[in-house]
Amino acid sequence: MKRQISKANFSLVSQELNHFESTGLISGEQRTGILESYDIKGGLNFIRVVLTIGALLVGLGILSFIASNWNGISHFVKLLIIFGVFGGVNLVGYMLSENNPKTGRSLIYLGTLVYGAGIFLIGQMYNFGGDFPTAFLLWSLGVLPMAFLLKDEYLMLFANLLFGVYLLGSYDYGFPYAGWVGVPIVYLAYNYFDKSRLLMFFANLTTLSFILQITLTYEIEGLYVALLFFFIGLMMYGVKHKLEPDIFRIQGNILFGVTGVILTIPDIWDIVVSTQSTRLVSILFALAFVALLFLLIRKGSLISLLFVCVTIFRYYTDTFAFLPKSMFFIVGGLLLLGFGFYFERMRKTSKGGTIA
Repeated sequence: MKRQISKANFSLVSQELNHFESTGLISGEQRTGILESYDIKGGLNFIRVVLTIGALLVGLGILSFIASNWNGISHFVKLLIIFGVFGGVNLVGYMLSENNPKTGRSLIYLGTLVYGAGIFLIGQMYNFGGDFPTAFLLWSLGVLPMAFLLKDEYLMLFANLLFGVYLLGSYDYGFPYAGWVGVPIVYLAYNYFDKSRLLMFFANLTTLSFILQITLTYEIEGLYVALLFFFIGLMMYGVKHKLEPDIFRIQGNILFGVTGVILTIPDIWDIVVSTQSTRLVSILFALAFVALLFLLIRKGSLISLLFVCVTIFRYYTDTFAFLPKSMFFIVGGLLLLGFGFYFERMRKTSKGGTIA
């Protein structure tokens, strides 16, 4: 099976192999054999973008026409319009897929929008009970088979986003039980869609949203929720594995950075310590948190540098607001200059092979 690679990376590999061939390290046959082991991923291009935007505009125009004449149309005609447009655009899209794949795929995208609109419109027509998160779940379930059938990464991403809306919107409508099935599916999709990094990124977001819904359902205190996500972020950042480690490290760094800043707020600790001790506990946590960030900055984490600045700004607004703003900006600027100098020096020593 050929290895999927982006066009930019394929170009870089090709240039390197040309250099190796010119220096005699490999033969021309070896170069050709290596290049043939790769398959260039199909990314966004101008034609696809134009066609997709055109399909979206057509869909919005159809929906606008229906909405503006909604009250004057009978239920039967409404159903004919909804199912007729949905079936028509998908049929034409399927027929064009062989000779005009980009146009055909754009029409199928339009069909997924018509399908979602049909869910809401039919629910309004017949006054079906339910809630808006359930409508997004049904929409996601309708897009999912099409995504797997066509092996379309963007349809899968759209289904993932719809499922995320269902999870996040379920707080006032009951526990999102579909999450127990949906979360494993989004990770299975990662392997099915040639290990897409983008799908892994959103799969992690979906999982974090589901965990948040669990904590909200059981009314877990804010401190414990923040601590839970802080340690999840640390695990995502620090645990070594081969499942897109860069994605996990970035998301983990952001997650424990955000929750770490939240945990520096004294009031959040009042459920475990007395009111008089909350500030002391928050300051001790902040010192440990900033020390961790500095350790990660030393390893080259720019995201950690951002959260150091956020933490400093939080304490400035909360505690040191009496200081002149000019002094705050001067100190902040000096810190950034110092870190910039440090990163530049670290990069130079790394290139020279002398970094510890």
